[in-house]
Amino acid sequence: MTVNDRVKELRKSLGLTLDKFGERVGVSRGAVSNVELGKRAVTEQMFKSICREFNVREEWLRDGIEPMRPTIDVFSQLSITDNQLKQIIINYFQMTPEDQKLLLSLTNRLANDGKS
Repeated sequence: MTVNDRVKELRKSLGLTLDKFGERVGVSRGAVSNVELGKRAVTEQMFKSICREFNVREEWLRDGIEPMRPTIDVFSQLSITDNQLKQIIINYFQMTPEDQKLLLSLTNRLANDGKS
């Protein structure tokens, strides 16, 4: 898999359009499309922007060296041992920002509707 394939895989896994992905990393839709098609190389600035914006390791993006994301055992630091809670937290952070906002909005409505 090439760096171009990894950019496309990342964008699709996040559920982002070419436009939205480009907005988040500061390039045009066409630039993202050209990168994904292998017509354009990923610039150093784009590498940095993608890694920073989507919390992916540069070694993964450049060379495919796993893991994709930095591994920090936050669960141990927070003393979270419940596996179901861990999965809920992981799933939340894999959502698009729009889906995160929607989930928080629904959760707030449920919490407030339950108060009499």
